[in-house]
Amino acid sequence: MKRLIIALSFLSCFAGACSNTSEVTGDIDIYEDFKSQFVASRTIRVWTPSDYDPQKKYDVLYMHDGQNLFDSTLTWNGEEWGVDETMARLIEEDRIRPCIVVGMDCGTLRYEEYYPSRICSSIPEGVLPEGFTPLGDEYLRFIVEEVKPFIDSTYSTWGDAAHTFVSGSSCGGLISSYALCEYPDVFSAAACLSTHSNLWNPYTEDDQTPAADAYREYLRQNLPTDCAHRLYMDCGDKTIDAGYDKTQEAINEMISSLDWKSEDGTAAYMYRFFPGHAHTESDWNARFEIPVLFMLGKR
Repeated sequence: MKRLIIALSFLSCFAGACSNTSEVTGDIDIYEDFKSQFVASRTIRVWTPSDYDPQKKYDVLYMHDGQNLFDSTLTWNGEEWGVDETMARLIEEDRIRPCIVVGMDCGTLRYEEYYPSRICSSIPEGVLPEGFTPLGDEYLRFIVEEVKPFIDSTYSTWGDAAHTFVSGSSCGGLISSYALCEYPDVFSAAACLSTHSNLWNPYTEDDQTPAADAYREYLRQNLPTDCAHRLYMDCGDKTIDAGYDKTQEAINEMISSLDWKSEDGTAAYMYRFFPGHAHTESDWNARFEIPVLFMLGKR
């Protein structure tokens, strides 16, 4: 595993060749070819605030599709989440606790890794494509058993669930909600933006598809609805997001029936609808502050 330290001026490195790209607020350590016994090796990007102090303790936010988080020159569409700018601003404004962000690049098996294994196993045969093998369980073991121990031993983190969070968009939102359910002792909150709630056909008009039913029923049975956990979900109404309205509404109604509260008595589930927003990094960038405050905001 090769470590590259990027401070302020972010560098994009391919096969050992580095070139100047866009600026980053804060610092990023890049660990290339991070090995795993569960999934293919990949790059891990660790963002720290510019005033990171190893004598202090930090929360940690784990995020999927790490190549899309900080630098638009690395993304397929020239857009980025702007995670560094948002996190740095909220920390500087003292609106959230000091936090580190760990971005895990996706591999060539993105769909397989981001699809929850237990949910897919409950979907009737013929709904998912023939030969599709979900690797969600293996991917979460990669995070929990390999990435997290490395982060906790390398950086000054709290390490407990109360200070550990997970977030992603689209299928990354799907696997984030799965992570909260499968590992409630590791993650205390998940932020799921434009969650792929239909699991396969995002343009269906039927909220009772077998895949959507399986996902919703899994959440009903497995969400850790105690006062120590939180879940954020949202969607827009353009491009792929236009097909999420009915399945997401059914999830909202189901979770609302649970009357899920936090320790302070506030709702532990937040859903937001963003008219005009599409399934793009730029729109997730525009609203990323909301789930961050929901998870890490000072109360």
